[in-house]
Amino acid sequence: MKLSRSEAVANWYSRYFPDAYILALILTILAMVMAMAFTPTTPIEVLGHWFEGIPSLFTFAFQLMFTYAAALVIVDTPVVQRFIRAVSRIVKTPMSAYMWTGILGAVTSFIGWYFGPIVTAIFARSVAKQIQGIDYRLISAIAYSSFTISLTGISGTIPLTVATEGNITEILGGVIGLEQTTFSTLNLVSVAAIVITTTLIYYFIAKNKKEIVTFQDLAIEGYQETAVTAAVEEKPKTFAEKVNSFRPLLWLIGAAGLIYLVYLFINQGLNALNLNTVAIIALVGGMLLQKDAMTYAKSFASNLVGTASIGMQFPLYGGIAGILVGSGVAATFTEYMVSFATAATYPIITFLFTGILNLFIPSAGAQFQATAIFLIPAAETLGVEIPRAVMAITYGDLWTNMIQPFWALLYFPILAQGTRLTVRDFLGYCLPILVAIGIIWILGLLFLPL
Repeated sequence: MKLSRSEAVANWYSRYFPDAYILALILTILAMVMAMAFTPTTPIEVLGHWFEGIPSLFTFAFQLMFTYAAALVIVDTPVVQRFIRAVSRIVKTPMSAYMWTGILGAVTSFIGWYFGPIVTAIFARSVAKQIQGIDYRLISAIAYSSFTISLTGISGTIPLTVATEGNITEILGGVIGLEQTTFSTLNLVSVAAIVITTTLIYYFIAKNKKEIVTFQDLAIEGYQETAVTAAVEEKPKTFAEKVNSFRPLLWLIGAAGLIYLVYLFINQGLNALNLNTVAIIALVGGMLLQKDAMTYAKSFASNLVGTASIGMQFPLYGGIAGILVGSGVAATFTEYMVSFATAATYPIITFLFTGILNLFIPSAGAQFQATAIFLIPAAETLGVEIPRAVMAITYGDLWTNMIQPFWALLYFPILAQGTRLTVRDFLGYCLPILVAIGIIWILGLLFLPL
């Protein structure tokens, strides 16, 4: 069977691209080598920066692991399983599943980068299980590609940073509101173009697909999502067992959490939505929907195993960021890149440079803090609009996520649970998106007004 061109590229990527964890180890070594080669940093100082950087993402990693395990507890409940089956009766064909996954992912990711992946991954997994003929690798790629516009949305790290009084305000010449970044003509037109373009690209990829690998093909034999619930359905015999299975206890705490969440959103609106809030929503949702406290605990423990990739890899990238920022490599490369820029080429050079740097420092906040002190003054000197420079950095940071598996780990715990799916199985399908969004953002930075 002759594969389509997109399938051939994706299979090549899967065959030759290393596992996400191995890539993190390789990038760690490269960061160490660059620090010693391009700066006067000694080997022991490099190791010191690495040692200090690793814990910097401990909190972030735990937040994500907790959130995803709690979200999977909700997926395990009978009421959600019934809802998923109902949704699959509305989305009846593989093509409609592909299209709706991309649209849902784009909308939810624009609202919140920490919110979109959970909703989109659950939806993609659910329809892939229920509808025959869906290629699970492709729908996983579509779900992940929708993350492309996440940090250009209302939860974008860099636009929110420049819109807030802080240590970067003086460099910027004052606060830059979201109307000049997130809600600028440049950004809104670019977002619309990206959503339309990626939808069309995946439509033609799906239409020409020859090889279909379904969820069932990748499922681990004997794995059952409802196994935890089934294992605890024996009738309690002792007082302790009766207390353990006393459902109102779990409901009481869940109801208390729900009351405060409602109060929070009434008073703060979407401003209340952040990673911590999403984690609490997942926790409260599971408490209200699960059978009892012990069922909840066992389901959470079972699903936490699937988040191991986050716990292993995020701290490694914290170490890489520590090396590149602490040794001065990031600053050295930044100064060099902007040294030969002009007013016309600066946004594009900045976009390309931050895209490359993103491979090593995929955290937008860490990257911006390391490079803004050079990139923003250079833009001002060259006469480039500061909001345009800010968006060039934002776009570059997002661009190479299509080949950098760091953020794919937001989707992986849900998509891969109970399957043999790996990140490299679906990341190859994102390569056409990398090219397309790169062209859109370059054209936007060159020609679109703020």
